[in-house]
Amino acid sequence: MTSPDRRTFLGSLASIVLAGSFAGCNESTDNTPTAGVTPTESPTETASPTPTDAATAQAFVRDLSDGGYRRARERLTTDAATRLSANTLERLWLGLTAQHGALREVVGAKRTTETGRPVAIVTARCDEADQSVRCTFDEGDIDTVRFPAEYSPPAYADESAFTERTVTVEGTGCSLPGTLSVPGGVAGSAGGRADAGGTVPGVVLVHGSGAHGRDETIGPNKPFRDLAWGLATRGVAVLRYEKRTAACDVPPGDRDVNNIVVEDAVQAVDLLGAQDEIDPDRRYVVGHSLGATCTPRIAERTALAGGAMLAANARPITAVVRDQRRYLLSVTGELSEAEREKIATLDETLVRVENGDVAPDERVMGLPGSWWSSLLAYDQVATAKRVETPLAFFQGGRDYQVTEEDDFAQWRSDLGDAANTSTFLYPDLSHLFQSGTEPSLGAEYSFHDNVADSVVTDIAAWVDRSGR
Repeated sequence: MTSPDRRTFLGSLASIVLAGSFAGCNESTDNTPTAGVTPTESPTETASPTPTDAATAQAFVRDLSDGGYRRARERLTTDAATRLSANTLERLWLGLTAQHGALREVVGAKRTTETGRPVAIVTARCDEADQSVRCTFDEGDIDTVRFPAEYSPPAYADESAFTERTVTVEGTGCSLPGTLSVPGGVAGSAGGRADAGGTVPGVVLVHGSGAHGRDETIGPNKPFRDLAWGLATRGVAVLRYEKRTAACDVPPGDRDVNNIVVEDAVQAVDLLGAQDEIDPDRRYVVGHSLGATCTPRIAERTALAGGAMLAANARPITAVVRDQRRYLLSVTGELSEAEREKIATLDETLVRVENGDVAPDERVMGLPGSWWSSLLAYDQVATAKRVETPLAFFQGGRDYQVTEEDDFAQWRSDLGDAANTSTFLYPDLSHLFQSGTEPSLGAEYSFHDNVADSVVTDIAAWVDRSGR
């Protein structure tokens, strides 16, 4: 970003770093959302935090909670205030409360130092989780604001109930490191899902868009680790692996849904079935987002006992992108003239894509033309109707990327009456199937949560039912 535009700011779905000259929105190395200005050098003497600093940090958080974003901005240094608009602070705070719920109280005021500057740490105690807020000071004003966020396993995962080992999915011209989570006691004690021969059902997790690792890490969140550990705790083996775009160099012209998603998933399913603990007749795919959309095609190309589709878009990808961008620009108010112009420009670009006027290696919104054309050529709804594999559709009601109204409703309309189709709707869950409050925002993924227990439980139960 070249300016602290509150709309563009929340286009990132990973950790938010707002520092220096607002050169970009990137993933921070410590998964800590940061707002403000990073000092270029430390003072020669260490300054000690004062009770006034702690009180200012607490007041800053209360200002955000009360909607006093301009008042909160007045507590920043001049440099920080020039880079942080009140609207940007609003979006960041809405992301926090969307993930953790409304603020109940501000507690604690730990004082320390960092790079020679005074630091005050307070805790925002919200309805669903606590969030630390770390404020660094320069002569009494807030110079940086950090929201430390680290991954922690979900309470429903019992790490003593399964073992893990490293495996490798051998894709064409690319080796994909992976992890296989195997329930303990496969002779019959693992959730009652082992068959008479002592084997268990197995699941392959298929990633959404982006160069994801095996945990599908987004900021401090690791939804695939949550799913793997939760399902393995419940007696279902899980294979998760590095996506091709994360593990290998892929020429832009070779990037399409078959090369990047489908073919590697098929290889992973084959590898899963070759493991001694896995019943080859009870192999499943659990796809998320793009991986969910591609699940029917994967089912066409390999034998599956079922495919679970988490947040699968039913619309063409260009329609999805249009609506996502419009939502992000308008979620906190009416569109400005400049924002309408941005949408018009985006529409013109997407029309070129839809008309096939983009070369395979031409970049459109950072992605090659081959990627866009392969998605537009794939009719996921028609494919899902055609395959005989049992399918289950899982949808979060708060998901703004793949929506209940436009996507889940179409899946239900077109396939809901099929004997081998199941649908699951979770009104309070996001695109990452994490609980939260409205409005749903990409900024909430900068704060930690786990995939909801209900989703893991429902997937495990669906695997159990469909495997009988």
